[in-house]
Amino acid sequence: MNSFKCKVILMGLLLTLTIALPVPAQSIKDAGDGTILKEIIIFGRHSIRASTYDPSSLDPYAVNPYPDFNGVPKGYLTPRGQQAAGLLGSYFHDYLIQEGLLTGDAQADLSRAYFRANSIQRSNITAAKFGAGLIPGATIPVHSYSIADGNTPAVPDPVFDPILAKVATVDPARAAAEVQGIYSSGTAIASAYSGELSLIRGALYPPGTQPTPGAPNGSIDPTSQQITLTASTSTLYTGGVINIGGLNLTNSAIDPFVMQYADNFSPQDVAWGRLSLDALSQHTRIFNLIFNIEMLAPYLNQVQSSNAASHVLRTLEQAVLGEHLALPGIFGNSKSRVHVIISSDGYVIGLAGLLRVHWMLNGYQQDYCAPGGALVIELRQVAKTKEYLVRVFYTAQTFDQLRNLTPLTLATPPESMQLAVPGGSNSSTNLDVKFSTFRNLLMEAMDQKYVQPFCEEVPPGVIENVPLN
Repeated sequence: MNSFKCKVILMGLLLTLTIALPVPAQSIKDAGDGTILKEIIIFGRHSIRASTYDPSSLDPYAVNPYPDFNGVPKGYLTPRGQQAAGLLGSYFHDYLIQEGLLTGDAQADLSRAYFRANSIQRSNITAAKFGAGLIPGATIPVHSYSIADGNTPAVPDPVFDPILAKVATVDPARAAAEVQGIYSSGTAIASAYSGELSLIRGALYPPGTQPTPGAPNGSIDPTSQQITLTASTSTLYTGGVINIGGLNLTNSAIDPFVMQYADNFSPQDVAWGRLSLDALSQHTRIFNLIFNIEMLAPYLNQVQSSNAASHVLRTLEQAVLGEHLALPGIFGNSKSRVHVIISSDGYVIGLAGLLRVHWMLNGYQQDYCAPGGALVIELRQVAKTKEYLVRVFYTAQTFDQLRNLTPLTLATPPESMQLAVPGGSNSSTNLDVKFSTFRNLLMEAMDQKYVQPFCEEVPPGVIENVPLN
């Protein structure tokens, strides 16, 4: 079946959403605000990981050697990251029990839950550990394409990386031209972000030190390298279409710092003791800058995030339709009502970009996607009118909740805020968005030509034997 026929069928299914449907029997309770939580999508980042670089490969960027993550392989979830994911899952267990979307019966809850991770170890284990906290006593089936194994590369997931999965075709020259129309050639970035780059330089090369060409440690100052914004000429992937020049080196050099703090490294081993917690937070503006360039320019945002947005929207539509009519191209199946979708920060930010939502949590920079942080999308139904509403939140453990592995409960929750969806609500009292409005906004934000035809999609099965460390 060709993609045109697929989309004609999809439109026919979506038209049923405009027709009055029978209201299924209520199995969950009415919330205190007169709404019933019908479905939740937790679209989150993996928890605390080791640096994605071997410490020895970072040695040229700093005068001191980088501390090791206690033998955890590069990029893998750390043992404390596994615990942190479980704590966040336990919080959502309590929340969803209170809201009535979970019952407390492991098998019943598991039958209505779906877990998906992009094809890397840290996302898979985060999903599994989060799920263990969410549904205690259950064996969590995480759906994922195969992860890298020796010389065999990972199979890219089209939801998260449609470019590498060859679902979406990107024009690097067009992408670079648009990025340059926002940031010019990149030469002004060093001045605009001089405060952050100065903090980073001071951590890598404290006063009295400087790079020494050819030295095993400290031969290059990454913050002084030229920042260029050009079309990538290497393998294209989501988040890898623009060559950002020196920003790549800076990104590599600072990659471990947040994870060191969150993983409870001793203070003198977190950026060698040279960044206060406020400075640690401030330096993450460089990460956000990189994502703004690589993920959020309008063309790139549509190419790279439309397929994920489509799955989110179809999944919400499935809950509105009810179990009697199965809608293809969703997360899970027609009975799934709790969806835990774990990947990397860039993919979360890409989805947020299409929704045009922003957040600012205590201790973090605006729109920073913390380890374990998630966009939380709730579908609710007004008890009296049966109208469907959407609420969008951003939720994350604080720096210190991560570092201290703080137990999370309804009384001591993670940081969270409901997000304003531009064009979604005209109310002066709440930010809820009518589902029909939310659907229209997301349909306008996406570009269907970058969405995989649902009849061509082969969802991943349950992955097994993912190494813990």
